[in-house]
Amino acid sequence: MASNFSQINKTVKAVLKTLSPRNRDILSRRFGLIKGKKETLESIGASYKITRERVRQIEEATLKQLAKNISALPDAQFHIETVKNIIDDHQGVIKESGLFGIATGSEKETAQNSGLVFILTLSNKLERFSENDTYHAFWALSGEHSKGFKAMTESLISTLARHNNVMSKEELLSLARKTNVSGFDSQPLNENHVNLALNVSKKIDKNIFNEIGLAAWPEIQPKGVRDKAYLVLKKENQPRHFSDIARLINASRFDNRRANVQTVHNELIKDNRFILVGRGMYALSDWGYKAGTVKDVLVDILRNAQKPMPKAQLVAKVKDMRMVKENTILLNLQDTDIFHKQEDGTYKLKEL
Repeated sequence: MASNFSQINKTVKAVLKTLSPRNRDILSRRFGLIKGKKETLESIGASYKITRERVRQIEEATLKQLAKNISALPDAQFHIETVKNIIDDHQGVIKESGLFGIATGSEKETAQNSGLVFILTLSNKLERFSENDTYHAFWALSGEHSKGFKAMTESLISTLARHNNVMSKEELLSLARKTNVSGFDSQPLNENHVNLALNVSKKIDKNIFNEIGLAAWPEIQPKGVRDKAYLVLKKENQPRHFSDIARLINASRFDNRRANVQTVHNELIKDNRFILVGRGMYALSDWGYKAGTVKDVLVDILRNAQKPMPKAQLVAKVKDMRMVKENTILLNLQDTDIFHKQEDGTYKLKEL
């Protein structure tokens, strides 16, 4: 596909040749047609000793002038129609960098890509949406396509927010369909729609385990060691030693920063999402584990039971919550200030 756009710079020169040197320079710098990097109204105005508003007026008037003649240039029309076909193949909406990658072979800011944006802007046949806090820059076949895409994306975001948990793509599709979320291109909601939303929206994303959620969630974009530890431990779904958690963080390659074992241990201690359940072994409080010593766990079990319990049953329940030896549990039960052993061998709290 890139070869189809190899002459884009030549087409741009043909479009600009009718302009005065100043107007040609202003448009070239505003669109980044020379180096690929756009210049601000202020910097251009300073070089010509005119106001930024005057630069904006010149840009607007010159674009209107050129737009009237763009249909008479076969090369320009070829590029425009080719891009329309590309966007049509992508449900009618495409991220701008993705369009660049398909059209020119590079997603970076290049003169060739800037030239493509310039030609498409003059055509008025496609809708461009600049990057903002919600979306990356993207193109749409029409205002109807962009409106439908945004509505669909907002519905997917609402579905995630309502369930407040990361999920697989299949789970998201299933939940969204149950609330009548539909596609925007006359097609039922499908995997391609979700992929497009993930690609263009800044509000939803997926983590390294391909789980989808809101971009602001730490399980999607972990901010530090604690969030990374939570994510890998949740994925493991079983208690792990803090040194193993550090190893799992590094193996997951969240970023270029390497997790130090002692740092990981210190962060686990500070965060109530993690519960110490054995010597250096940590579990997630999400799994039902509670903070406290073995004695605290015994007290909690008996208090919730509201009746005496056999030793074997107590040991089994503690082992469900802590990775400790049976002797450690029995040693704690010998605290007669807290526990009372009855004649039948069962235990109760002294307070009950």
